[in-house]
Amino acid sequence: MPSELPMKPVVSINANSQRGVALLTILLLVVSITVVAGAMLASQKIAIRRSGLLFDQNQLLQDINAGQQLAITLIRADAKLNDTDSAQDIWAQPIPPYTLGGHSIGIELRDEASRFNINNLYHNGAVDTAALAVFQRLLTQLNLEPEIAVAILDYQDADGEVYQDGGDESVIYSQQTGRGTDKTLPNQALLSIDQLAEVKSINAEVLAALRPYITAVPYYLPININTASPVLLAALVEGASSQQMQSIVELRAKQAFNSIDDVWQLPVLSSIKEEQREALTPLLAVDSQAFMALITASDNASVGQARQRFATIIISKTATDGETGNSSVNSNKNSNDAQNAQNADSKKPKDFRVVTQRLWAFRPNF
Repeated sequence: MPSELPMKPVVSINANSQRGVALLTILLLVVSITVVAGAMLASQKIAIRRSGLLFDQNQLLQDINAGQQLAITLIRADAKLNDTDSAQDIWAQPIPPYTLGGHSIGIELRDEASRFNINNLYHNGAVDTAALAVFQRLLTQLNLEPEIAVAILDYQDADGEVYQDGGDESVIYSQQTGRGTDKTLPNQALLSIDQLAEVKSINAEVLAALRPYITAVPYYLPININTASPVLLAALVEGASSQQMQSIVELRAKQAFNSIDDVWQLPVLSSIKEEQREALTPLLAVDSQAFMALITASDNASVGQARQRFATIIISKTATDGETGNSSVNSNKNSNDAQNAQNADSKKPKDFRVVTQRLWAFRPNF
């Protein structure tokens, strides 16, 4: 009899299918876990990056505050050396950057009293006619319309009538830009010269021409004769030119003026009548009561572009009794009284503080 052959095992098709499905499921799980893990890792990287950016931003803001204190310290130290502010002083010299670890702080200082403060037009509840006349002559020096000064004055003064005209401001200035349907003027001091874009007759070109010669300090600020430009100095005298005032610039470069009386003795100003001197003296000083500081904070990144933040601040330097220089000097006082008041204030201990601060994402014009 033939011998029986051994039987081969029969593999179930269903078992093979189940193993294939299980393997596919495992592969899908692995892929899903990989995708989820990748997403979690990417999210974690984003969170870490965001935290790093926030930390850097906070560090830059701290650097700006540190730069602010350094600027105040520098101005305070300079005030102890003399009673004038001029281009020879330490605050006017280039200031090297301060390095703090991986960050650096840059400081630039500018005498705001070297410019005409547009808030001088109206202060203590009254129009300053002498300041208005100087500003109108400055506009003429810049080939701009003198009526712009009246429009800026009406923007600030407390009444609703056009200065020396009597017309309704809301009607006269109804076409000024940026006012929308509200034609009522703010009737308050300006906080920034950029606000002048809201004033009638001031467009981008006019503002660009004015910007180097004006400021918007929120209190009365006399013009510093030791730092004012020849153009602004020429605005003090009817019919004067910036070329004529260049002699004053050359003299103060050798030695700063110690009093306004010294200026009146100069040949270029000797023809000014006594009445006009009395009106101009409260508008002038030989020191500054306000400085603008531009602070640049950088993280000095070794990889990629360094991050920077900017801030502009106004630092006041006033007598400790709270008076802002000549704001208490009436226009009907004679020049000797005004000069005596200036001298008295210059001998008082000074108070230094920040009165305005503005942060910038980009470097502003300075």
